Amino acid sequence: MAKLETIKSSRDFQEVKNGLFFRSTSFLLQAIETNNKGLIKVGYTVSKQNGNAVNRNRIKRRLRSVSNLIFEQYGRKNWNYVIIGKKNTLIVDFQSLIKELTTAIKKIHK
Repeated sequence: MAKLETIKSSRDFQEVKNGLFFRSTSFLLQAIETNNKGLIKVGYTVSKQNGNAVNRNRIKRRLRSVSNLIFEQYGRKNWNYVIIGKKNTLIVDFQSLIKELTTAIKKIHK
């Protein structure tokens, strides 16, 4: 099982833009293969169009909790992932988010 880290640098976020992506109803998943020394890096972002700071932070918390469950199983070492949250993330139930993220990762690595 690979270690899960958070992407913090703007450069890493920009790099992931050039990779693969999967658009879901609740989020957009972007991914790119890098040289992370056996790490899985995940970044979270939500634009201001999704509401005030409270709503954006709630979206990020939900995405973090879902990704902690899923990326340990389906994430690949030496890959960077960025999850861009949408307003639907707050409406959709937790099990649906888990399903969506699982299918997104499987489609990206297909």
